[in-house]
Amino acid sequence: MAPELPGLGVHNVIVGLPDLDADELVPACEVLSQEGFKVWTVSPGQAAQLPGLLRVYRRRARIGVHGVTTPDQVRAAADAGASFVTANFLLPELVGVVPELPVVLGGMTPSELRAGMDAGAAAVQLVPSEAFGTSYLRVLPSLLAPIPVIQAGRVERYQAELWLEAGGLGVFPRDILGPEAVLGDNLDDLRVTLQHWRLGD
Repeated sequence: MAPELPGLGVHNVIVGLPDLDADELVPACEVLSQEGFKVWTVSPGQAAQLPGLLRVYRRRARIGVHGVTTPDQVRAAADAGASFVTANFLLPELVGVVPELPVVLGGMTPSELRAGMDAGAAAVQLVPSEAFGTSYLRVLPSLLAPIPVIQAGRVERYQAELWLEAGGLGVFPRDILGPEAVLGDNLDDLRVTLQHWRLGD
């Protein structure tokens, strides 16, 4: 049985953190936490920043690694304390590398997404979701039910709402949090962006 993916929080949104040092990310992560966004990811190259973030947020957030492509990256993520990993592709060889670590596999077609679950993934993600029209996004979650499917890519808020209404597990919008939002003079713009993404409010 696949390990369970952490709950995606009240907004059902995964937030990818930019490639910055942990101490640069902490103020933005505080805003994320205050606004109810509790599931974050870093890139494989930033896995070394996880221990620093977890020292502050271990009880308040679940942090994973997105975009893994190799078993070594999965092991490195687990060693750094990641709660889960995601892949943009259907890579069954990543499942079970660290048996207790949830793996989310990617795909574009219903058959690929089904194959990801059959391989033992904790969930699957439609990548890149912007390649598909609204009609596809409306029907895919129900077509694959009860498979848990995440919408990942350049997602508009209205598309995310349609996805969740159709039964999707959650959304992983790319570039919701860029370096400029983290390193600016203040975090007001970041807070406005996050409030826009408070799905379900």
